[in-house]
Amino acid sequence: MFGGTGVVLAMAAGLKRFGTEVAVTDRRLIYKTGLIQRHTVEMNLDKIESVDVDQSVMGRLVGYGTVTIRGTGQAVEPLCDMADPLQFRSAILAR
Repeated sequence: MFGGTGVVLAMAAGLKRFGTEVAVTDRRLIYKTGLIQRHTVEMNLDKIESVDVDQSVMGRLVGYGTVTIRGTGQAVEPLCDMADPLQFRSAILAR
């Protein structure tokens, strides 16, 4: 019973990870999620006002968190369950 639940949860997490692409170039931030239905966010690095990182206790221990990007004239974009969110924030802010 518990083994089957664990396998299903692991498969769901693996598919989410497989269907997510994140790229930080010298000009843009690109975030794509989904395998069949696709959600894409592109933001110019010049238009980013702030990058916030939220981590729970478990997230700090394991190394994941939510990164919230606030841009000028654009909506707030939360990027959920990012691996190593502090390094990701540093990559965005070090332009």
